[in-house]
Amino acid sequence: MQQRDKLRKLILIAIFSALIVVMTWLPFTGYITAGVIEITTLHIVVILGAALLGPAGGTVLGLVWGLTCLWRAYVGPTAAVAQIYGFGNPLISVLPRMLVGLVAGLVFACLSKTRVNRSFALGLTAIAGSLTNTVLVLSGVAWHLQVMSDIPAMILQTVAGINGSLELVAAILIVPSVYFAVRPGGYVLGVDIGASATKLALVRGKRVLATRLKGEGETLEETIAAMRKHPVARVAVTGVGASYVEGDLAGLPTKRVDEFTSLYRGAARLAKHHNMLIMSVGTGTSFVRVTPLRAWHVGGTGLGGALLASLGKTLCGQENADELPELARSGNSANIDLLLADVCAGTIGNLVPDSTVANLAKLSAESAAADKARGICKLVFENIGVMAAFAVNKRFTRTIVVVGTLMENADIATAMLAEVGRLHRVRFIIPEKAGFSTAIGATMN
Repeated sequence: MQQRDKLRKLILIAIFSALIVVMTWLPFTGYITAGVIEITTLHIVVILGAALLGPAGGTVLGLVWGLTCLWRAYVGPTAAVAQIYGFGNPLISVLPRMLVGLVAGLVFACLSKTRVNRSFALGLTAIAGSLTNTVLVLSGVAWHLQVMSDIPAMILQTVAGINGSLELVAAILIVPSVYFAVRPGGYVLGVDIGASATKLALVRGKRVLATRLKGEGETLEETIAAMRKHPVARVAVTGVGASYVEGDLAGLPTKRVDEFTSLYRGAARLAKHHNMLIMSVGTGTSFVRVTPLRAWHVGGTGLGGALLASLGKTLCGQENADELPELARSGNSANIDLLLADVCAGTIGNLVPDSTVANLAKLSAESAAADKARGICKLVFENIGVMAAFAVNKRFTRTIVVVGTLMENADIATAMLAEVGRLHRVRFIIPEKAGFSTAIGATMN
């Protein structure tokens, strides 16, 4: 697999290098010339290649670009002007171009390890690469003009302003769009090892091809083998249990990915939102705030699937926690919870008569199993919903995306969260494949 990855990189370097050479000599593609002003688009190719191939690959592409610049300085259509401005000197035409690829590759590699939004990271990479090119090349030209001629500095400043601004804007707009269109689309298996469940998602590009929960008594290698209906290129493992994984899984190249980074990327893809609060309901519940620029962990609570399972088993005799919501459908909240109607005539503010005042306040040995199940579900889902509503208060978003295996086919949880949303004027979204969002997000690294 490592040899295959090296071969892929060599092929991409060859393709990008050929593109640089072709664009250099094809009119109005690599260079757009108007008098002494010459705007290039080749920096976009180098920056894009650096994001896809890393610092080393970016440096090689920068070298190819620099050599074509040196070549044009002697035999190109603007050779006379290029010689005046010093592009016949490799320190001006070659070295800055190599540093464009190196800087862009390093910036993107560093940002990819953080929780910065991927599009924003690509935008910053484009800015870093463009400014490296503009500053170093024009500094070299300024030095050359000062030594070799008396051309007014105002001309250079005008060229720098026009060139730099247009090239910078073009890179910011084009690099992210092209990156997502051409990045490798191989099959990637995301593995989310949680405290109580392990989730797997097979992804190619933007398509989720298959999902699977690791079965009880099944080894992780057996689960992965069952998912390998396609030629899986690599595995991305995340979750609290990822720290116990050593080496590669099932003989496949394996990379460990930060859990909260995986969570927000997967949820953002599934919900198609980039300004939201993510409420991840698993063994416990965690909250992650996402903006178009970055994401961060807000906090969490112990309320979640573990409490549902333990209370369901203790109070309702339900060995399988997945069956508790189904039992709760036939339950009556008025028999188990203290409601507003029990303590007040009418309404208070936006509270309606069946709003919960105290969870399980009427619990007794004679309470029906269905009523207990409903009370347990309300205890968990209403309270984590209220916590989420408080977390987005004055945070420039009213959207809460709910993910986690507990939300798979949980209609009663959806209804309870909708009631919380009505009271607190927030919107809860439960996307399809909500239980596998973290596994899906791990493949996006």
